[in-house]
Amino acid sequence: MPRSLRVIVLCALLVTMPLIMAMGTGGDEVPTRIPEPKVNYLVTLTDLGGTSVELSHFSIAGVAFLAGDMGRGELAVPLDQVKEVLIRHHEGEYKAEVALKDGKTVTISVKGSLKATGKTSYGNYRIPLEEVGSIKLRGVKHD
Repeated sequence: MPRSLRVIVLCALLVTMPLIMAMGTGGDEVPTRIPEPKVNYLVTLTDLGGTSVELSHFSIAGVAFLAGDMGRGELAVPLDQVKEVLIRHHEGEYKAEVALKDGKTVTISVKGSLKATGKTSYGNYRIPLEEVGSIKLRGVKHD
């Protein structure tokens, strides 16, 4: 292999190595690092087993909205418009019934593999939506 080609390959490996290592193994690792959204949403999340946890810095897939399919289109509901989310599980599909602050309700199909994340007083927390029963927004904390 010519020297210049070896240098290019080595440089490419050095540049991409941090990106490859940051990808992890697909989600089996513990949540030592979680996304930190720009707005600090406070929620109470209850899983399917009935365990409730109070979270700050809440996000879904690292963003501050709940996204899913509505009919043939896609909808992204900003968390600042949400009062509560109930996730219904039926035959491998996940329907999120979203109660909005204005009193209206909208139902969207969500991917169960999306991760909800946040911080507790005792550490970082992560759970796939397929394991979530409800999410109640308690407000916003201004840091």
